[in-house]
Amino acid sequence: MLVCGTHRGLYRLDGPHDDPTRTAECGRVHEVAPSGDARLAATADGLFRSPDGEDWRPLDGPDDPVSVLAGPETVLVGTGDADVLRARPATDGWRFDPVGDLGAHPHGDRWRDRAPSGAPSVRTLAVHPDDGVLAGLEPGGVYAFAGDFWRRYGEGVHDDVHDLRVLGDGGVVAATGNGLYRTDGGDRWYRLDTDFRDFWANYFRESVVHDGRLYASANRWGPEAPAGVTLSAAAGDPAFDAVADPLPAADPAFAISWAVVDGALVGGTMRVDEDGFAPETSAPLIRREGDEWTLGAELPAGVTSLST
Repeated sequence: MLVCGTHRGLYRLDGPHDDPTRTAECGRVHEVAPSGDARLAATADGLFRSPDGEDWRPLDGPDDPVSVLAGPETVLVGTGDADVLRARPATDGWRFDPVGDLGAHPHGDRWRDRAPSGAPSVRTLAVHPDDGVLAGLEPGGVYAFAGDFWRRYGEGVHDDVHDLRVLGDGGVVAATGNGLYRTDGGDRWYRLDTDFRDFWANYFRESVVHDGRLYASANRWGPEAPAGVTLSAAAGDPAFDAVADPLPAADPAFAISWAVVDGALVGGTMRVDEDGFAPETSAPLIRREGDEWTLGAELPAGVTSLST
């Protein structure tokens, strides 16, 4: 089963080529994450939980969840007001406790000055084996919490952080609104997509590692017609000597979410047009078959998150 978070609620599919069934009307879905056999979803209508990917129930938690990360022993939620919360089941529901006080960081005033709504959001969360909880802010960059306080996690990454991916060798990849970045050790970020010959393809939403390769997709801005491209290279290649492939979609789109389904890489896309993003326009799944991308099922809106 594949759970799809979209700009128009939650859907489930038996496989990437099957018809989608709507399972929850909850507005835009920011992220879906597995939690044991259950799943959690951060949505415009709050935090939801499902034991089976079909029956979704709201949780009495933060009003503005924008990211969720579930591990074997903990659940973390990032909010639209620069908070990171640790969620635990309690006798009367769920308990949400702050992970430090990210919003009180000395850089907070700068984040708020640059945020269109006046509040930066924790768009992505990750856990690093050595550096603790990582939070990617939009705007704000990347910060780490190892138990005492939040600290800036390296210099040089673009402020608009959409996704953080911890690699097997301890490196971290950040997909941002202007470039794909990597850090080894959390001191300095360097840009991975600088050797990619298409200057305008620089807006990334998410990356994934599959079969030893790092995959990401970029939207192409600029004077030409909009279009999406996928990039892939060996995950351990510091130069990111990438192979670039166009998306197979007939209409312009780029992949903004990823999952591995039955051993195959699947991407969820969002349409783009001359005016920018078209998040509420129907968009397809794409699937990697051998060395080629093929089209999968069509979803009623942009596919913001995928979970198996």
